[in-house]
Amino acid sequence: MMLAVSYYLWKAIYRSSSSATINGFSLNQMIIYILISFLTSLIISVDILSDVYKEVRDGSIAINLIRPISYEKRMMFQALGNVMYNFTLIFIVGFIGISVLFYSYTGSLSIINILLYLASTIIGVFINFYYSYCFALLSFKITNMWGLSQIMQAITQLLSGALIPIVFFPKILQKVIEVLPFSSAIYTPSMIYLGKLTGTSLIKALSIQIFWMIVLSIVAKVMWNGLIKKLTILGG
Repeated sequence: MMLAVSYYLWKAIYRSSSSATINGFSLNQMIIYILISFLTSLIISVDILSDVYKEVRDGSIAINLIRPISYEKRMMFQALGNVMYNFTLIFIVGFIGISVLFYSYTGSLSIINILLYLASTIIGVFINFYYSYCFALLSFKITNMWGLSQIMQAITQLLSGALIPIVFFPKILQKVIEVLPFSSAIYTPSMIYLGKLTGTSLIKALSIQIFWMIVLSIVAKVMWNGLIKKLTILGG
């Protein structure tokens, strides 16, 4: 449904435009962007917040905390299990289909861009994990996370480029959004796939991705050390 709405919306926009190219995107490129960004958002998605909140709410976190294993690593590998499930059942078929469509539009397909896209997407998985994990840790203090989770998802969808490419935002907002972690998760891999990030722009985008992956992992550890000192368990 989301893909269909996005497709017909952008098709109507380009049909009403006097130019075949808008902000550097042709209609065919926009279609590919919609598909690849949707696929990227699917593969990097991790439901850490709801998992942690449920454990706090039903009291099972008490048992998990006394087990001789890092809670962060446990949640990470649980998230990676979901990623691999989506990768095996959805991503492979979807990616092949998008690549065939992209080749039919352009007549070329860069293997280097594909490899860089996959590398960037892997980094995006860890960025999204630590971002979600930081929010999930707030459930140690906040008894109802539903509202916060909705806000988090709305911000992510808007600022990650999943709904609208960041180049369509005002110039000032573009500069701000491009250095935030949200765009690194979805927008950066999608633009790499399309070949719109090259040279210094590519290096800068990948550097920002690595920067946020490290920063968010540090923030997660600091939050854990602070919040674990006093934990109120609702169930048990």
